[in-house]
Amino acid sequence: MPTDENQQFAIIAEAKDYDKPLYLHNLTFSRLIDDIVVPYQSKAPFFIDGIPVKVDDLRKIKIIQQKENFNSLFDELHSCLRRGNSSGLKVPAQDYNTRIAALFREAGDDVTSQIIKAFDGEIRPKLKDYIPKREELIEAAFRVFSESMKYFGGGSA
Repeated sequence: MPTDENQQFAIIAEAKDYDKPLYLHNLTFSRLIDDIVVPYQSKAPFFIDGIPVKVDDLRKIKIIQQKENFNSLFDELHSCLRRGNSSGLKVPAQDYNTRIAALFREAGDDVTSQIIKAFDGEIRPKLKDYIPKREELIEAAFRVFSESMKYFGGGSA
């Protein structure tokens, strides 16, 4: 079973010396593994929301599996920030971080532990071969992730 590139993931994190939460969204499973999980688990630097971070710089990181309504709610939030809603009410900029955190909770499932377990079971033991066997390892990790989501009854993996 190849990875389902239609499934999207998001990251919300807090880093030392940065006073606002960091966000990424619309990551495929492959990009999530390549850009976040492998460097995080290898203690290599990586980027979240354009900010270079190291594992020791993070106070919190959460991986969200986006639900189908995530993008429409995300677009609506940003539209309300710029223009207001149909009633003319705008989202105040100072409320942005609270509202986006609420959106991540409402329109996503926290899958951090399932992703890390899939990484630990399928990729970590073969990390030295990650580049030449990247697709095979990511597909194996995705299978473990999908099965764990079915078992625990969460998400739509």
